[in-house]
Amino acid sequence: MMLAVPNEAAAQTAHPQSAADIRVPVSEARDIEPNSVRFSAAQFTEDAPTVVLLGGNRTNWPKIRDALRQAVFEGYAVRAIFIGPVDAPPSLEIYAKGHHVTRPIDPNEISGPELTELVRDVVREYYR
Repeated sequence: MMLAVPNEAAAQTAHPQSAADIRVPVSEARDIEPNSVRFSAAQFTEDAPTVVLLGGNRTNWPKIRDALRQAVFEGYAVRAIFIGPVDAPPSLEIYAKGHHVTRPIDPNEISGPELTELVRDVVREYYR
């Protein structure tokens, strides 16, 4: 099954007033095997990184969403976030230029500011 990502990331040309105004596209992939989610996420990284969230915990979602919004607000694009199976071991992964470019990150441990900084670093290294 091919996962589609809305073209909202490319269409964000208006200047938002705050990070809360940013919409990072979300691909719902909870019924797909983790490796299929990873493969799909890697396919959408030509112009900006994607983020894969596995083993989702509802309490982590606002922190992750807000960190990605903040990165985009600061000028560091995020193509989409792919939410995979909730029964997978917890992992947050960043993909750039078709490759997994971070070690698996425990979404229960990383802070919002650390995630925003990590996205910034990935964008600087792979896209600028």
